[in-house]
Amino acid sequence: MADEAAAAAAGDAVFARCLLALYLISPLTVLALRFVSAPYGKLSRPGWGPALPAPLAWFLMESPTLWLPPLARSVALHAARPATPFALARCAAGLALFAWGMRTNIAADKELLRLKEAGGGYKIPRGGWFDLVTCPNYFGEAVEWLGFAVVAWTPAAWAFFLYTCSNLGPRARDHRRWYLQKFGSEYPASRKAFVPYIY
Repeated sequence: MADEAAAAAAGDAVFARCLLALYLISPLTVLALRFVSAPYGKLSRPGWGPALPAPLAWFLMESPTLWLPPLARSVALHAARPATPFALARCAAGLALFAWGMRTNIAADKELLRLKEAGGGYKIPRGGWFDLVTCPNYFGEAVEWLGFAVVAWTPAAWAFFLYTCSNLGPRARDHRRWYLQKFGSEYPASRKAFVPYIY
């Protein structure tokens, strides 16, 4: 029994360090991405290592959701608590945010795929959330993880949301710059990068 308690304490200490690291690297990520664009997708450029096939690159990028499930363990720690009216309302709001964000993300990705499949090179996406932000798919993903954080209501979930925004916000800004450079005055100047009317 003492060995189990020691192992649990060691696991909690590792978890706490990983969580702290995630909170600390979020502002560092924003700072680094202020000066360097992550070189993938339409922003890819030579000199950053070998190019990977898109499906493999996507899998590797999304793989933390497979190998970081310990972050979700803190959600389970709250499962034994009785559901209060606040908790139920919070969960309903979080689920609604998650569903809306996923719908927005998928709709934007479908539109980008449609434009790509139409051929003829890059075009300015128009309609829906594209009228407000350059990357509604990124905005939708951030809203998804905001919904998750609202449901889970744990430091780990909020850290994941923060880091997601730390990565996607600068990436959206770089996409907006790319569109402005490529299309000039044709690109809607009022369109924000990531958050409608704000950023």
